[in-house]
Amino acid sequence: MSRLRLLIIGFITWLFFALLLTACDSPPPTRAIPTFAPRATSTPLPPAAKGSIVKVTRGTLDQSLTLRGSVRSAREAILVFKVRGSIANIAVAVGDQVKQGTVIAQLDDFQYDQDIVAAKYEADKAAIYLRQAQARLSSYNARIETINNLLPRYTELRDQRWQIYRLKAPTAADHARALAEYNAYLDADADVRRYTTELNTLNTDRQITALDIELYQKQVQYWQQRVTYLQERYASAKLVAPFDGLVVSIDRRVGEWVESYEPIGTLADPKQLIVEVNVPETEVASVSIGQAVRVVLDGFPDKNFTARVKEIASQASIYQGKNVYRTLVTFNDLSQVPATLRMGADVAFLRASKENVLLVPTKAIQQDGLAQYVTVLREGNWERVPVQVGANGSTHTEIVSGLSEGEQILVP
Repeated sequence: MSRLRLLIIGFITWLFFALLLTACDSPPPTRAIPTFAPRATSTPLPPAAKGSIVKVTRGTLDQSLTLRGSVRSAREAILVFKVRGSIANIAVAVGDQVKQGTVIAQLDDFQYDQDIVAAKYEADKAAIYLRQAQARLSSYNARIETINNLLPRYTELRDQRWQIYRLKAPTAADHARALAEYNAYLDADADVRRYTTELNTLNTDRQITALDIELYQKQVQYWQQRVTYLQERYASAKLVAPFDGLVVSIDRRVGEWVESYEPIGTLADPKQLIVEVNVPETEVASVSIGQAVRVVLDGFPDKNFTARVKEIASQASIYQGKNVYRTLVTFNDLSQVPATLRMGADVAFLRASKENVLLVPTKAIQQDGLAQYVTVLREGNWERVPVQVGANGSTHTEIVSGLSEGEQILVP
């Protein structure tokens, strides 16, 4: 057993030293050398499939300022009721063509009708009172005229009877033998006093009646004017088209309450189309009255409509946080322009043109920092070629250097 143990220990020792010698004789491991990939550019070269391929051309460049605009009508009306009330009926819809006088909408007119009836009643009542007062005045005048004719004669008769009495009774002692003459005098004097009192009363009544007539005349005038006013308001409860046109918008619904002169919609004349453009303050100096304009409507992208600048606002207004000048553009031939109210449009304000220059679509020019480049197909490979640009047009840009006519470029 001891011999066997010694053999095992010896074998293990030999194996250890053999492995150690093998490790010392093997070559050292090689160190991995790092590799560096080239840094990616800010805009990697795209394959042709990511855009359309066009050729660099030579031609005439129309320099222009292109802005967005909207087709409007030179004749538009904000639809409003002149009175307040609840909308009882809306007789049209957006897009309807209407003639002048066509009913657009109507308010609930029940209360107006009741007010007119009440005002007419008051006017008629005042007219009756006026006629009664005028009749009384006529009666007073006739009676006053009669008394004015009678009173002098009764006064003269009274005076005569007084004189007769005085002749028969010159003294108080003679009064007893002149009683008949005295009684006749008293009767005549009573008549004079009665007519005088009646005359004074009639004159007073005539003055009061004259004041009543003046009051009733004013009441009749007031209530007649009130009737006219209410009838006009009654008519105003019916909203009609002020001219032939197209209903552009209806902003309220049946049953809603509207105040006087609160807009409920818009009517426009489609035969008087214009384009409204907000020109930035930085560009307004390059726009002038009568300047030629090219308009491309959103609904008709393949058609160019010629136009001219008609009006430029004298003061700037704020639009999307910037100072702009509201500018109106009129078409040269309205008969060729479809009825496109509220349609958007690209409006190009034309400037001087440059002839025989290299042209590329403006969209083909890319920016890399401060440098501008175009992706060009050369020897089967796409390359980013730095370019120097010149004047800008509405869709194309002049290339001063960097490209040649006929080269194929990529428009992203």
